[in-house]
Amino acid sequence: MKSQVTITDVSQVKKDLAIEIPALEVKQEIEKVYDAYQRQAQLPGFRQGKAPREMIKARFKGEAHNEAIQKLVPHALQHAIVDHQLRVVGEPALADVAIGEDSVLRFKATVEIIPEFELKEYKGLEVTKQLRIVDEKDVDAIIERFRESTAKFVDVAERAAQAGDFVTVDLTGTYLNPTAPHEEEDLKSEGVTIELNAEGVQAEFNEALTGVNVADVKEFRVVYPEDFTSEGLAGKTLDFTATVKTVQTKELAEVNDEFAKASGGAESVQEMRDKIRDNMVKMAGQEADATLRENVVEKLLEDYDFAVPPVLVEQQAQDRLRQFAYRLMSNGMPEQYLSQIDWTERAAEARVFAMRDIRAALVIGRIGEAESQGITDEEVDYEIAAIAQEEGKSFSDVKASLTKDGGISSIESQLHYNKSLDWLVANAQVTVEELTSEQLAQANTPASADSSTTSPEQANPAA
Repeated sequence: MKSQVTITDVSQVKKDLAIEIPALEVKQEIEKVYDAYQRQAQLPGFRQGKAPREMIKARFKGEAHNEAIQKLVPHALQHAIVDHQLRVVGEPALADVAIGEDSVLRFKATVEIIPEFELKEYKGLEVTKQLRIVDEKDVDAIIERFRESTAKFVDVAERAAQAGDFVTVDLTGTYLNPTAPHEEEDLKSEGVTIELNAEGVQAEFNEALTGVNVADVKEFRVVYPEDFTSEGLAGKTLDFTATVKTVQTKELAEVNDEFAKASGGAESVQEMRDKIRDNMVKMAGQEADATLRENVVEKLLEDYDFAVPPVLVEQQAQDRLRQFAYRLMSNGMPEQYLSQIDWTERAAEARVFAMRDIRAALVIGRIGEAESQGITDEEVDYEIAAIAQEEGKSFSDVKASLTKDGGISSIESQLHYNKSLDWLVANAQVTVEELTSEQLAQANTPASADSSTTSPEQANPAA
């Protein structure tokens, strides 16, 4: 197809195409459509296929033009994209599609493209690998977690609730001076367990529930601070009614050889500690390697600030938000609290991280090509086999499904990214820094869209 194409640069990632398909090709395509109509049409007074050509043209001109447009435009657009080596993402936006009086088919298309950029120096990136030192305090902390996870909750009958007890209540909360539609409805939570005087518990809950017994009903008011972790409650005042279901105390197991056998399959406390320490050292190494990879990506991206196609950013941002909402729901966040999250703000944050991830994928992909970090069929098949095993399906069924849905290319892209990133890490100048758990926590305060969003625990009215 010999079309005339004029390309206008709108931005680094967007181009406008003005395309003209010659009159001869348009007429030929329209005549083909008329041929089909003439064979099939049944016009009054004529047998099928016997109506005069001019009558067919008069009767079906609009339909013929539309069918010709539907056939010619996609072909012309695809030829323009291929001929001008445009790496288009997303669906082109078409406009002003029409066949003129001169029989020339003209239309415009706006496309988003993968931007061109120059690779900067990427060998020998200077990065730090932070390795967590495992000491006895870390082992003690794990053992305490074991004790907490196996703790027994014993009902308290001989006395009223006191500091350190666990009081389970059914809660109903009413907003004072509601300012939003969802605040017109009461908050209801059944089976909420509150550890009296624990860190993070609102003082009003501690005061109201200290001294209660089972079946008591307490009414009290809570004034939440402006910086409260749950957005739906921050700065709000609520009147609560709490019906006490249970009052319990927690009993922790004694750390002895029997505890070691029950908790970790060890024969003694010392063997348990050794196993815990070995596992923690292994995990510390894995965490350090994962963080190192992130540090390499961050270091690499310092030299790049090219634009990213908005369509890709939006797709990935929406994927992030869906995954985040799914995690919240899986962790038990009530639906009413989901509606209180500022999703517009979260979407803006997700776009920032999506832009960074896409830029990283483009740069690392180019580096992989430059360093011949190709993917073999065996590597792809290995990933497919892992998926098949996880889903309990046959390899052939999973591969057929992935091939049909385009999932193979997604696996190849991810493998290529990981392999290329492995190459970058292997060729980086790495300085190892050993830190205690406390030092590591201070050096790496999380800062991400997901971590800054209200968690199910933060949404608990007693938090």
